[in-house]
Amino acid sequence: MKKFILLALPLLLACCLAGCKKNINYLDYVSEKRTDIYLYSDDKLEIKIYLSEKETPFCADGIKGAMGELTEIYVTLPENHEEVSVSAGSIEGEMNYRAVENCYYLSGSGAAVSGENTEVTLTYGGESQTYTVSSVKYGKILDCDSAAKCIIEHEADTFASMTENGVFKGEIFVRLLYDEGCYYYVGICDREKKIEAFLVDGEKGKIIAHKQING
Repeated sequence: MKKFILLALPLLLACCLAGCKKNINYLDYVSEKRTDIYLYSDDKLEIKIYLSEKETPFCADGIKGAMGELTEIYVTLPENHEEVSVSAGSIEGEMNYRAVENCYYLSGSGAAVSGENTEVTLTYGGESQTYTVSSVKYGKILDCDSAAKCIIEHEADTFASMTENGVFKGEIFVRLLYDEGCYYYVGICDREKKIEAFLVDGEKGKIIAHKQING
């Protein structure tokens, strides 16, 4: 009987350890998702709309906070105006001028627009004009979770090294980008504010570039 107990003890211990081991869903630690981009441009102006789910207030400190939906509108004009107003879906108001980026900006909570196309009305110089902005997503573009999973799988050792007692000591940023094609920026931020940044092909999920950013 004693011999049986001694032989069975390692097996019982292994079963207990396996039962205590937590399956971690690293997607639970994503603190920013830029889910869509809408664009319009011509010779006179450019309109960009970013739809995001984002930590509020946002802070790249390796700790995920409460998330909220956010719509951001950027407008670039050929000349500056004292007042520029915008209306797009459920968001409207007077835009703020950003001197560094030389553009006008307005943000609001919630996902203000949806669908493949949406209308944006700009008012400045005493006139109003409506434009149709279109989503940059085409064909089989990955969503934010799929882009994040590409990095989670590729950087399994990095995620393991940042995990203690079933808790991931970091946060993940996933931002849709567009430059004649869709890409994703995926960042892994630790508690020291150091970021492992990756550029991912938006269609194939292939890692194009990787660099380290010190906070």
